[in-house]
Formats: sequence, structure tokens, C-alpha cells
Amino acid sequence: MPSTKEIRRRVKSVKSTRQITKAMELVAAAKMRKAQVQTLATRSYAQLAWQLIKNLTNKTDPRMHRLLRRPQRSGKSLIVLMTSNRGLIGAFNNNIAAKALEYARLSPSADFVTLGKKGREAVRKSGFNIVADFEKHDSAASVLAITPVANFVIGEFLAGKCDVVTLVYMDFVSTLVQRPHVLELLPVQKPDPSLGPEFGLELADSEYLFEPSADVLLETILPRLTSMQIYQALLETNAAEHSARMVAMKNATDAAGDIISELTLEYNQLRQSNITKEISEIVSGKLALT
Repeated sequence: MPSTKEIRRRVKSVKSTRQITKAMELVAAAKMRKAQVQTLATRSYAQLAWQLIKNLTNKTDPRMHRLLRRPQRSGKSLIVLMTSNRGLIGAFNNNIAAKALEYARLSPSADFVTLGKKGREAVRKSGFNIVADFEKHDSAASVLAITPVANFVIGEFLAGKCDVVTLVYMDFVSTLVQRPHVLELLPVQKPDPSLGPEFGLELADSEYLFEPSADVLLETILPRLTSMQIYQALLETNAAEHSARMVAMKNATDAAGDIISELTLEYNQLRQSNITKEISEIVSGKLALT
């Protein structure tokens, strides 16, 4: 049985840990609120932009732009994986990495582009090839933050080094719910009408008039809207990351409080037992002297 001194030491240690997790919870909560506001503010635009791309694809000959058609088949897929740089967020990174690796194993040959240290580590352990690794920031002020990523993946696709470019990221649903999401980014495929508005694909029935020309317009708009999808995926991942970390730190703080309560109860019981034992010894000694 531990001594009262040892229990006091353990209580002090757990209290110190609780202070750390509480501070991390507050920091994560502040970042979470900012990331959520930023994500929700751009989500509608990103969804409408993606719907616009799909509508254009549905009404446009794929030969009109290189991003609308598959290059000569290389047999490779390029997966853009977004994770966090740090841990202490439960199964967040494991869930994204598992989703990405599951998708990669379905491809004859897959290469990775990673954003986030945890994703890079997971891909290296799995044995897949990483063709590019980009620094991931906890906050992305504008779409310029992912311009190097967008330029790289578009360049790889246009060069025929991959048949398909896929985004794997964490979709922010709510503070308590985050879901790994796979989005086939390139080539932009014609939508399946059977999917309907559930997937934000309310297809336009009208014809498009291109000015000055379809080639010029598509050359300008498709890379920008593709970049927007990557940017939104980064915002979703950041919001989900900070939410998951806040929840994880709150759970850790609550668990530390429970441990302190249990140790305090154990300490009081042991202290009461020691006092009772001392009183019994005093009484026994007095009786022996009389």
C-alpha cells in the first residue's frame, strides 16, 4: 500500500499535468473558434465553385482543356494528404492516414504529396513514395498559402506523370465530429446526375456562352477553382484539427480531475486509518500501564 507521502507526490504530479492540459485546451479552443469561422466563411464559395466546375464539365467538350481530360495513362495516382504537424489529438492523424493508405492500395501505383509532419511519417512507414512535401501552417490567411501545392499537382497532372490527383483531408462537421474525406480533384469528371443535390451537384440545364472564348476562360478559371478546392480542404483540416485537440485536451483535463479525486479519497482513507491505528496504540499503551 502506498504511503501518504507517495500519494501526495502523485497528486502534485497529476495537478501539474492538469494545468498543462487545461492551458493547451484553452489555446486549442481559441484557435478552433478562429479556424471554424474561417472555414464556414469560405465553404459556401468553395461548394459553389466546385459546382460551377462540374456544370462547366457537363456542358463542355473535355478536349477543350487539359484539366478536363486524362493524360496518356501512366498508371499512377497522386494523393495529396493533409494531416497535422503535432500529436495530442487522439486518433485524428491515424484516421486520415488510414483512409489515404487504403485508397492508395487500390491504385496500381500511387505517389504522395504531404502537408503535415504526421502524414509524412505515416506514408514513409508504409513504404509509399513521397514526391513532394510542403510545410503546413496552422492557419492559412489566403489561397496564396497553398499556391505552391496547387501549382505542383497541376504541373504533375499536365505533364502526364499521374492519371488522377486525389485530396485526402479531414472534413470538419462539428466540434465533436470530423470525418476523413476523399475528393478526386483532377481530372475534373462529369458528375453523375443520379447523385443529385446531396453532393452539391445541382446541374444546370442551360447552355454556357463563353466570352472571349472557351479556351481562354477555362485556362483562367479552372486552375483558380482547383486551387480553391485545395485551400478549402486545408481550412477544413485545420478546423477539424483544432477541434479534435481541444476535445482531447478537455478529456485529458477531466480525466486528471478524476484521478486527483480518487487519489485524494485514497489519501484521506489511509490518513484516517493511520490516525485510528495511532489512537489504538495509545489506548493500548495506557491500558498496559494501569
